[in-house]
Amino acid sequence: MKTDLHLNEEVITDLLETASELVGIKTFFVGIMDETFSIMKVFSKPNGSQLTDGLELPLDLSVCNMVTCDGPLVIGDTMKDPRTVRLQAIYDTNIGSYLGTPIVLEDGRLFGTLCAVDPEPYEFSESDIKTMKRLANILAAIIDKQQSTVVPEIEGKILQLDKLALVGQLAAGLAHEIRNPMQSVKGFIQLLFNENEQSIEFKTIVLSELDRINQLVSDFLLITQPSAPKKEMASISKLMKNTIGFLQGESALHNIHISLDEGEHIPDVAVDPSQMRQVFINLLKNAIEAIGENGNIHVNIEKSDKCVIIHIKDSGKGIPVSIINKIGNPFFSTKENGVGLGLSICKTIVREHHGKLAIENHGDGTLIIIQLPLNTENSKAVNQE
Repeated sequence: MKTDLHLNEEVITDLLETASELVGIKTFFVGIMDETFSIMKVFSKPNGSQLTDGLELPLDLSVCNMVTCDGPLVIGDTMKDPRTVRLQAIYDTNIGSYLGTPIVLEDGRLFGTLCAVDPEPYEFSESDIKTMKRLANILAAIIDKQQSTVVPEIEGKILQLDKLALVGQLAAGLAHEIRNPMQSVKGFIQLLFNENEQSIEFKTIVLSELDRINQLVSDFLLITQPSAPKKEMASISKLMKNTIGFLQGESALHNIHISLDEGEHIPDVAVDPSQMRQVFINLLKNAIEAIGENGNIHVNIEKSDKCVIIHIKDSGKGIPVSIINKIGNPFFSTKENGVGLGLSICKTIVREHHGKLAIENHGDGTLIIIQLPLNTENSKAVNQE
């Protein structure tokens, strides 16, 4: 809807105040034409017409509905003009005279009206009409600029939701169509290989690949149908230390040093330890793979008034600016054999904990920032920051 633009209220008020200084009547407002007529903003001098922000009327009961893209609608005396004399809204809101100027956007659509009204009959001059037209054109330019920013953002969010909906459908199908028969195949393969001890090496490979398929199906489901976290009060510092210890062998193999700095008095947080450990493993493994050989990963844990904040900084090459907005989307991966689900899973888990995960590109590597609320009351504040 057009009203979703959330135009800067101060800008609209300033424009209406300017109109009041140039046109000699008492009340000015911006009206929106959509499924109904609604008033976005009113500016009124003392003893003006009885209009309020947010007032809504059916289109056929609004005088603004008569305004077209062709030009202003001028009615000097609404109580006598045949176009308005039967409109009850005119009497209810005490409108004796009306000047409605169309707000026409660059693509030719009528967004709404910039209106000047007064309780008394008033003879609008050519200067009044030209002034209102100029101000309406300024407002149209502001709205066009706002739309050029907001519309692509909305379209991007809709596309992302469509992708997730598609992933959900795939995941549900995969769970039933692959997992069940795969368990039967796995059982028969174990039985066959048990009869031939010389093929033990092949048995290990085949069962390993079947387990990999099973994990892939589970990853699909975790993104689209995340299980509710089984929360308990846990130390994020201890979880991170355990994860770093778990990956110490892999990091040492690539000559990568992982360091951890902790702030003082880091409080416990309500998390699912298993899920949060999975997040840390995925992020640290990504950092190791991004560096390749010989580098450093620095982890910092600190607290604010509302949350515990985890920074994970690697010394890799960073993420190209052209793709940084795609990182974390399902099925998008920069790895040659990557599936593109690891970061999506991390984002899903953090979101289920009412937290926030952000990715920043630095010249000397990538920085991951995770915010986890100290309690549920702070969860909304964390997501809005």
